Amino acid sequence: MYFTTLKNIVTENNRYYLAYFILLIGSLIVQFNVAQFDVTLFINSFHNTFLDIFFSYFTDFGDGIFATAVVLMLVLFKRKYWMSSILCFFIPALITQLLKHYFFSDFERPILLMKNFPQLHYVDGVNINELNSFPSGHATQAFALFTFMALVTPYRKYQLLILLAAILVAISRIYLLQHFFQDVLAGSFIGLIVSTLIFAAFETYNKKEKVVGEVKQ
Repeated sequence: MYFTTLKNIVTENNRYYLAYFILLIGSLIVQFNVAQFDVTLFINSFHNTFLDIFFSYFTDFGDGIFATAVVLMLVLFKRKYWMSSILCFFIPALITQLLKHYFFSDFERPILLMKNFPQLHYVDGVNINELNSFPSGHATQAFALFTFMALVTPYRKYQLLILLAAILVAISRIYLLQHFFQDVLAGSFIGLIVSTLIFAAFETYNKKEKVVGEVKQ
């Protein structure tokens, strides 16, 4: 029943998943053909006052504080999803932190590896981290959060906008020199896949409970 539910979720939200996997394929082409430093320089080169302000604030949509606020709203207005929302946010974040601190702890961030690149633009007021670059926690959280929101929203016509929001968080991490392209790519994959799998598990459980309840009646 689980895999049937998972298949139905992907089918019912095919525009969201198709758009992401087209993006993923394009990103993998970039990953294996373009140097990480070049991607960073390219994205960072579009700097201007508007993008400095926009990305310095929009990046917080991948922060745990924002995720917590979303969970609290779901608890208040959509109690059906309160437990699944917590796990959809917490488990991807936990996986990323374990990878970041125990398996890829020697991965340094752009500020250290690219310190001799004078053309880099640093955004005022942004505290740039130096270590534990891979994978990106903000990208993971953003794709976990926005994937969950895409799955529970009754307005599927807005799903691509929801995906765009997650993409912008990922781009912000490169623009602000917090991460390399590979970091946000891995984070996006972890966030989307793990969130989807957990959501499918809860949907399967709810269907079984519904069937059991109908049998008892």
